[in-house]
Formats: sequence, C-alpha cells, structure tokens
Amino acid sequence: MKILKYIFLLLVLCCVAAFVFVATQPGEYFITKSKEITVSKDIVSNFINDYKKWNLWNPNFDKSVSKEFFSDDLKNYTIKNGSQTTYYETIEQFGMDSLIQKMKKNDVSRSIVWRFKSTSSGTLVICEMKGTMNFEQKLYSILQNGVENYLGEELSIGIENISNYLSDQINTYSIKIKGVETFKRTFYIYQKDSCSISIFYTESKRKIPDLLKFAQQNSLTYINKPFVLFDYWNRNSEAKFSICLPVQEEIITSEGSDISGGEVKEFKALKISLTGDYSHVRKACNVGYAYIKKNKLIALDKNHVESYIVFAPEEQSPSRWLTDIYIPIKNKFARKKEIKVETETLAKTSDIPKNN
Repeated sequence: MKILKYIFLLLVLCCVAAFVFVATQPGEYFITKSKEITVSKDIVSNFINDYKKWNLWNPNFDKSVSKEFFSDDLKNYTIKNGSQTTYYETIEQFGMDSLIQKMKKNDVSRSIVWRFKSTSSGTLVICEMKGTMNFEQKLYSILQNGVENYLGEELSIGIENISNYLSDQINTYSIKIKGVETFKRTFYIYQKDSCSISIFYTESKRKIPDLLKFAQQNSLTYINKPFVLFDYWNRNSEAKFSICLPVQEEIITSEGSDISGGEVKEFKALKISLTGDYSHVRKACNVGYAYIKKNKLIALDKNHVESYIVFAPEEQSPSRWLTDIYIPIKNKFARKKEIKVETETLAKTSDIPKNN
C-alpha cells in the first residue's frame, strides 16, 4: 500500500508540476504568415475583405456542418460549427493596402492584420495575428511544439487556400465578340450610386437585392437581367453609375424614393461576352474597341453598358460569371450587310468542375 501511496503522490506532484509549467508559459503571441499570389493587389484585397466569400477559403468553415451569419453592413461574420462559434469583425480598412479585423473563437479574442504589397508578379499577402492564450491553448501549443504550429497552421492553410482559389478562378476567363446587335428600348427601375473603381463591382451588386425586393413588393415584372449605366467612369478613381433592373412597362416612383424609373432608347452596339471575373472587363472592352477599329466601325462617345447574366450569389465561382458588354456604335447598318464575327478566347472555362 505504501508503494501505491508513493506512486499516487508522485503522480500528483507531476500533475502539479505540469500545471505550473503550462500556466507559467508566456501567454502573449505574435504570428506572421505570408505568400506571394499571382493576382493584382486590388483583387486580393477586395476578395479577403468580402465576408460573403470566406466560405471559399476559411479553414474554420466546413461545408457539411457550418452555418454562417452576416450583419446588414457585412462588417461582421459568424461561423457556427455545432457548439463552436467563430466571430469576425472588420475594424478598419486602409484602401487596398491593409485590413484590421478582430477574431473571437470560443470566447478567446485575437487581432488579425492583413497587409497587401504589389510585386512584379502579383501581390505579397501578409497576415499577422496576435493575442493572449488561455491555459488550454498553452497546453495545446506545448503538445504541438509551439504556438506557430498550433495557431499558425490555420493562417498558413487560409492563405494557401486563397492563393489556390484566386489563381484558378481569377486567371481563367474567356472573351468573345458576339457581333453588332440592337440594344432594344428598355424600361427599368434603378438606384444611383458612386464609389471608387476598386470596389465598384462589390458595391454595385449590393444594390440588386433592393431592386428585386422593390419589384416584388410593387408587383412589377422584371424581364431581363440587371445591367449598369455609367454616368462617369475614371479608371483611376471614381465611378458614378445606375444599377438597373429591366421591367415590362414604364415606372414612375414617388418623390424622395431611393429607387426611380427610367428608359434606355434603342441603340446599335457591339456586343462582347466575358466569361470570368470582373477584373477582365477592361480587357474585354479593349478587345471590343480593337474589333471596331479593324472592321471600320465608329464607336460613339458614350460609356459602355454591362449586363450581368450570371453572377453571385447564384454562382459563386468567378470563372463562370457571364457579363455581356455593349459598346455603342454609330448606326450605319440600315442596309443589310453581313459582318464577320471573330472570337477571341483567352482561357477555357469548360473544364472547370462545378461547385458541389
């Protein structure tokens, strides 16, 4: 019995010593992970700043069990995996250069800073995480040979997922010239807005649900996909635009309404179809203008029209988004004349597997 008592006391002493050893380990930590991604800085920054896309790369999100929740302003994001809850909050964004967030996982808070630096081949993404470990986290960090292996692995997996996704989805696209078409007279409801060019495609899409809701509440029949009319576009600064939803008949709204009614007069245009991310719209327009010059057409001094045929959230993969672009041209085709249609395909999208 004495031997058993000594063994028991020894085990108790070992447990106490282990407890003291773990408890006295440094609690504060600072972890940095980085990776160069072959995608431009604005695309990477906007992608990471969009919580709607975090289920595409975040290692805390499991498609089979996770549920996600968003605040109305999309600055707060919550992932629930059974009893485990992970909460993110955007604290501040400094243009396309950096992003500060707060993360809380199972009641333990962390601070996360994303930094984006342009390189000759793309963007250097740097993710910094700091916080204070509780006793359980200290124990796990010891068992996994350090906090870098325990908490840092999550950062590494996340950045690697971002790189793989963007490199595949953003760099896969195709541009096709569809020929000269008539953009028919169209009635529409719309919302006006303005924003910097860098966030235009994120901001403009946020207006579409409002238009759809307005149409449903007022029993309006929308007859086609949303499109955008540009009042002003400066590729280096700002866009002023109207996001529009085509409807069956002319609409007159009450004064002071955020949503108004409008009409597009019929015009001739060169139609270009872009399959892929919106970052390639400028390339698609350049292909269109080159076609206009080659075929001796005359482009009007008007901004192009973008019609969003396939887009998020219905389709989450940017490589499968479909945007039709209409460049207004002078109407000189009253006489019948066949124009040869050329197609320029810059990348294939047919081999991309569909989302499960």
